Amino acid sequence: MILFVTTDSVWPSLNFIPHALDIEDSWAVVAGYGYSNIPDKDYAALGCLINLSSFPNSSCTILVSEKIYLVPSNVVYYNDLYEMSVSTRGRTILVGMHRLESVIVLENSEKSLNVTRMHTLSYPDSSSFGRAVDWVDDNTIAVLIYTSFQTQWSQSQIFFYDKNSVSSSSCLYTFPNNQQILGSRLSTPYFSRFVITARGNMAILTDRADVLIIPIASIGYVSTWIDTIALVYVFYYVPKPCIGGTYKNGSSLGPCQICPPRTRNPGTLSTGVNMCMPCSNSSSTSFCPLASLADIDLSTIHSYSQAFAYPETADTTNIEDLLLVNMFQISSEPRCLIVSPLFWTLIVGAICFLIAIVMIVLKRCRHRQFGQYRNTMKNLFKRTDIIGKGELWVGGLATIAVLVLVAFSYWFSTAFLRRYPIEQAYEPATFACDQSLINAQFFTALELLSLPKPDDEQQIFTLLDEQTFILTMEFINTGFTCDYITAQENFIGTNYVPISTQCTHSVLNAIASVTTIVPSHYSTIQINITGPYWIGAIRLCIRGNGLTNRSNILRQLDFCQLYSTFNQAIGRTTIIPIVFIKNINVTKPLSTADPTLYSGLWIPTFGSVELSDEAYYAEFGNYLRYTTSLTVIQILLDERPFYIKNIQEPIVRAAELVFHGLLFTSLCIELFAFTFVLVKLFLSPLVRWIKCICKKYSSMDNKSIDSNEKIKTSFRTNHFERNSLTGQTDSNQTSSLGSDSTLFKRLQREDNDMYSLPEIEAKYQERANKF
Repeated sequence: MILFVTTDSVWPSLNFIPHALDIEDSWAVVAGYGYSNIPDKDYAALGCLINLSSFPNSSCTILVSEKIYLVPSNVVYYNDLYEMSVSTRGRTILVGMHRLESVIVLENSEKSLNVTRMHTLSYPDSSSFGRAVDWVDDNTIAVLIYTSFQTQWSQSQIFFYDKNSVSSSSCLYTFPNNQQILGSRLSTPYFSRFVITARGNMAILTDRADVLIIPIASIGYVSTWIDTIALVYVFYYVPKPCIGGTYKNGSSLGPCQICPPRTRNPGTLSTGVNMCMPCSNSSSTSFCPLASLADIDLSTIHSYSQAFAYPETADTTNIEDLLLVNMFQISSEPRCLIVSPLFWTLIVGAICFLIAIVMIVLKRCRHRQFGQYRNTMKNLFKRTDIIGKGELWVGGLATIAVLVLVAFSYWFSTAFLRRYPIEQAYEPATFACDQSLINAQFFTALELLSLPKPDDEQQIFTLLDEQTFILTMEFINTGFTCDYITAQENFIGTNYVPISTQCTHSVLNAIASVTTIVPSHYSTIQINITGPYWIGAIRLCIRGNGLTNRSNILRQLDFCQLYSTFNQAIGRTTIIPIVFIKNINVTKPLSTADPTLYSGLWIPTFGSVELSDEAYYAEFGNYLRYTTSLTVIQILLDERPFYIKNIQEPIVRAAELVFHGLLFTSLCIELFAFTFVLVKLFLSPLVRWIKCICKKYSSMDNKSIDSNEKIKTSFRTNHFERNSLTGQTDSNQTSSLGSDSTLFKRLQREDNDMYSLPEIEAKYQERANKF
């Protein structure tokens, strides 16, 4: 049955002007404007419930209390600003009023409509929130913002919310987005209307009468734009598997979500992905941030630089001090002990001491052949004596020890002289305990570039200024391919010129590499990357060829800096400032006849860089990470107005070292000679005195013993003679006794003279002179 009714018959006395309608099986809701105060004829926004079983009866509810006066002509006649939208789901009704940037939620109580919530939102660079509303499912609503500048594909945008959480930062996703774009054929249209079916499929009508059909995508898929050259007005989106770095665990109209940290999706599977694969947790170098495609080993893409701290001059820069410290040093460390000159000198000295003992033993021996051997060795050692001037054979033994110490000093001096400059001292100093010894002292200063420079020094600055920079950007853990990447040089304002690039892409490692020549050292290079992917990390490398021009060396430039944030992706806009400093190394020659060497190198300095947009997404909504497909990387190159000047010169040169070597040799000889003088003046007299005392007491004891023995012997002899010669006469006995008495006295007197103290001293002095 078809009934023809008028607004006056349904809404008598309200002068109701309907603007939007939605119908359920047994009831309908109409939104519009009518009198809120019939006597005063003041218009207000009304929501009217119509019971279709008792039609045309209806009940109306004021949707919002407005303090401003509504002009009747704006309400009665069509005005785009006063457009309204209605959508029902179950017993819940949505009413969109973009004039108030509001969505009103009502409940059908069967007899009337009750306002339960009112959502008023305002987005930056957007207006007309609530131009159209609809239900996606029982828990999700869609709201059209007619004018939006958050997307590059259209002038309008559809926002999707959880019905219980509608705020400026709680949007689930939007359409269009970087995975569901609009082709260039549509020329950024406005969305006039959209509708979502009960099964979740969506159709959009643009202001140019084009129709977009977006089917709901199942788990692991997303409905994407398909380019066509056909002249059609209806464009169908087709479900495709989620792109690399994303997944989808439920059916929806929206895009796939990025993989959480420590998970990945390579994007090479032919089927949809409802869950990202876990990355390796066993490796400390595993790199798997948000939206990862691969599990990358960070040790293969590390940062490196040619910059190093210029050495500091050692505490000891005097060659005399160096010689003394290294010649007379003994350490418990085995390696130091082996190269210690004093250690080997002591060993040789010990051997010489043993030889001296052998010489003394040979002297005590009465064998004639041993005496000849000793004399030969004695003459040989006297000839080598440079300490006692050939007078002492002991001086010859000491000379051998001196020669060992002096030989080590010459070896040290020669090896030390060769350890210059520091660039050529590749190996450790094995000739000394301190392996870091270097024949160089260093000075560092900062000087202004504007200061005038000598002609021989100016050449290295010219070479540095003429060096060409080659920039390489490596985008790590990304799905961007070379087709997505372009480069340009920016000038003042919005002016720019495109620059050519060379690009490589590795699907397995998920790395895209772009190389370009930097036009100048003060350039601003911008890399534009268009597409739905994200970047896990950036490694920026700048390289330049080296050059040698006589005594000027332009060093090859090669450094890389890795930019990444823990478990986060690189933001959509990243600015990387790099400031270069000229580093000039001045190397003074080892020989005054040689020229001074100049070498130059650019040293980069890196400022702080804001890499992640996570704070922005947390504040304004996670949906924003999907609203743009343009990633911009800007590299700002600049130079400091000063330069670093490093000066290197030798501690000692050859002529000076020869002179100090001779001085050290003389010092060693004088030290040993002084030792002999001390022995002769103090030690030798002391030893002689001790020996004399010892011999004195020893001789006295021996004399007493010998006298007693002689008396006893004489007594026994006389007694024997008396017993055996009893037959002799008394005169013979008297003569014999007198003779024995005379002999006894003479022998006793000779013994006393032999062991007297003056005689002992005279013999000892004679032996000492012979020695």
